[in-house]
Amino acid sequence: MNTKHLRLLLAAVLLISGCRDRSQVNVSDIRPRETESDNLQTALAIVDGLDAADLNQSTSACIYNFNQWIEKHDDDPQWVTPSLLSALPIHLAGTGLANNVGAKRFFPPDVNYLQEMGWISQIARWVLANEVDHRKIWDEYIPQSLQGNDRIKLQSLLRMFDWTVRNVQLNPLLEYPQVPAGETGTAPELGLPGPGYSMAVRDILVFGKGDWWQRARILALLARQVEVPVILLGLPAEFGEVKQPWLTACLIGDQLYLLDLEDGLPIMTEDGSSVAVLRDLRQNLKYAATLLPATLDASVEATLSGLVGLIEADVMSVSHRMAILEKYLTGQRQMKLTTAPNAISRELRTNHAIEKSEIWVPTYEYYAFAAALNAKLSAGDAEVIAFIKEKYDYQMLEDMFQLKQGRFKSLRGLFDDFEIELGQETQRGSKTLLMASRLPEDKIIKMTTDRQVQEELGYVRPEEMSLTLWQENLRRTKLTFVKAKDMASYLIGMIHMEQGNYPDAIDWLEGRTLQLGVEPAGKEPLSAAADPNQSATVLNPSLDLLPGLVGQPSTPEVDRLEQSAYDASARYNLARCYLAVGDHQRAKELLEDDAFNTAQKRSNAKLINLLSN
Repeated sequence: MNTKHLRLLLAAVLLISGCRDRSQVNVSDIRPRETESDNLQTALAIVDGLDAADLNQSTSACIYNFNQWIEKHDDDPQWVTPSLLSALPIHLAGTGLANNVGAKRFFPPDVNYLQEMGWISQIARWVLANEVDHRKIWDEYIPQSLQGNDRIKLQSLLRMFDWTVRNVQLNPLLEYPQVPAGETGTAPELGLPGPGYSMAVRDILVFGKGDWWQRARILALLARQVEVPVILLGLPAEFGEVKQPWLTACLIGDQLYLLDLEDGLPIMTEDGSSVAVLRDLRQNLKYAATLLPATLDASVEATLSGLVGLIEADVMSVSHRMAILEKYLTGQRQMKLTTAPNAISRELRTNHAIEKSEIWVPTYEYYAFAAALNAKLSAGDAEVIAFIKEKYDYQMLEDMFQLKQGRFKSLRGLFDDFEIELGQETQRGSKTLLMASRLPEDKIIKMTTDRQVQEELGYVRPEEMSLTLWQENLRRTKLTFVKAKDMASYLIGMIHMEQGNYPDAIDWLEGRTLQLGVEPAGKEPLSAAADPNQSATVLNPSLDLLPGLVGQPSTPEVDRLEQSAYDASARYNLARCYLAVGDHQRAKELLEDDAFNTAQKRSNAKLINLLSN
């Protein structure tokens, strides 16, 4: 595996650690002065184009222009260093990441952060702009007593919750790894995968997978765009011990509304009539006991009174530089870059009897984990390479540029072909790009044996290449086509669902994704005429012949995956499509399918029970 692309991405994390500590900024009144607006516009234009550019190549120019602009800008008088940062564990609090929150200077990780937040803000925008049936699933459970702006906020929050559950396929939550005897570093510092910190926001969004802590982080970022603070409720623990997250809570009005990101369901009142709030549980300890972990030793009352607020606050989101930049983002660029953990902590303490709050640490642990991973990648660590290949195969996206561009455009809601301005060349939307990344079944099957198919794909065996190596190269390239087709088929189905095209979504999820990315027997590949968004000229996917891996086992001959990489999510969303068209029986059959693991079947049973009442 060529690890260049991911190694460069992870390396950006390291560049900040040696930065000068400027966390103490003398805040002054903003004085009228001219800023270097040209530099700002240049930097923002680079950010706008990151989806189609090389992130690593664009970073230097972007940082240069941001810094030229901000160094001439006055301090933001409303910004202060969050006091909660000082309570971070010492190995995280003492890094350049935390020490430079006050710096009026941009760093390489900021560019990645801005691209991530661009995706997040666009998702929130198009989800709220398109009112389709499946997004209304939780509307009837909004308390009738909630009215006005607070009702709109909870409805918007539940839309973000629904998107997160459906688009982030649930991975198991790992146990926090044991540090080997004699090691002085923490598990993240040693590059040991653990709960919540093994993937960045970019990874979760691009590949659509994550554990429930990572789901909670995505929800917190989406909710921030609709002005709803989201926290995790941590169970009480002894001083110095990690606070175990329990439920996700949303601050709306004078209530904390409760959500379960593991089960993918709101927490309901005991009678199942509406979304529960923390106050409900404190007034109904018997019901609360059914929601708490069975292994809990403390009394229910003591547990609920000792809950800790775990606040999602990435180091970039509490920085002085992002606070300044956020005020200059208007129009389509407008997005929420910052959060105020001290204010959230104060509200939790004052209005919700949550006396203690902390910044949630997995975000910071990720940076330590990424630095360790980068070092191991540079050393060619085989276990790390295998881990990366499994969790986030950016190499496949680099090899299949249509798949990469199609995925990025789907995050921004650019589903169909479009013109930027009337009369200009049509820009390809996500569906067209994803369709272009799917090689027909017959060519996948024949590409290792049929010379004509090989030549159609542009693959010609060099005279000096042995037949053994040639076959290995073909098998590896074929496997990439198979994996790319699986991902593209799933994403096309999800796009149709987001657009409310449920018959098409059902076709793609049931007939193509759950049939392992290969057209079912007797079903012809989708023609251009069958998809009004597809160009009349259908070209083969663009993929250079991939070289075999020296020292690695031979690539197997794979015509199709035994199971889609998105099997669980495809099944769940397929059931939701059937619910949206009123076929509750078919939805129930799908949700009860043994293809789901035990935890997912438990969650599905709760959903079935809730919807049947």
